[in-house]
Amino acid sequence: MLINYQRIASVEAFRDGKVSFLLCTDLASRGLDIKGVDTVINYEAPQSLEIYLHRVGRTARAGRTGRACTIAAEPDRKVVKQAVKTARGAGAKIASRVIESTEADQYAKNVDEMKEEIEEILKEEKEDKQLAQVEMELRKGENIMSHEAEIKGRPRRTWFESEADKRTAKKAGRAELNGIESVLKKSVKGKLSGKDRKKLDDHEIRTEGKVWKKGRAERDGGGVLAPKPTKAPKARGDFVERSAKSSEDRDGGSSRGGGASRGRGGGRGRGGRGGGRGRGKR
Repeated sequence: MLINYQRIASVEAFRDGKVSFLLCTDLASRGLDIKGVDTVINYEAPQSLEIYLHRVGRTARAGRTGRACTIAAEPDRKVVKQAVKTARGAGAKIASRVIESTEADQYAKNVDEMKEEIEEILKEEKEDKQLAQVEMELRKGENIMSHEAEIKGRPRRTWFESEADKRTAKKAGRAELNGIESVLKKSVKGKLSGKDRKKLDDHEIRTEGKVWKKGRAERDGGGVLAPKPTKAPKARGDFVERSAKSSEDRDGGSSRGGGASRGRGGGRGRGGRGGGRGRGKR
């Protein structure tokens, strides 16, 4: 693995045309604008369409033409279909080629024959990295010796929070996010009830020891820890008015059939619900 200044040197060499290709990871798939990149080869198919678009976007920039070649296997079928559909929608020319298993085996054999050479190169790169680390430490020591008076004259760094305070705050934060009160959604004082203990046991079985940590949204006051909106209570006057209206509706419904009705024997009586027969005066 290259360190930062080695990565920069490799990119600059490729940009200046000193080398003909740049072997890189997804780290170089964003933010690089290098003129004259004709071809992008995906030795391993990307895991998503978004990553694929960022990779192939290093070529055909600013109206220029370019070519992207992706070596894909059966597990990569989904991403390949999405890439082909997107490319055809943009008017790109798509060509596919199936490599026979015998040819693939031959390529694998050629790679295996270069195994010793690759191991030697990796060993040299590891040694170069160690030498660079030693040189950096040496330069650091020389600077300390050369500017000792200036360094000692600088004010001592003071931290507003000690390591012990950091550990305590970290422990309290985890307890707040994953503790008893966060599971029960209430403050706990004294012994737990049987219902609370059962709830804690069920939570432990579901999580299986996994610990949830704060993310950026939670640190900014949003996310899971954001306060939930509460519904405003209904006005008392509105409740009384509706209750009164409901009572009127019930009274009106009970007097259907209207007023007095003539009962048996020719008398007038009080009307029943639904306009039934009333009791008449004899």
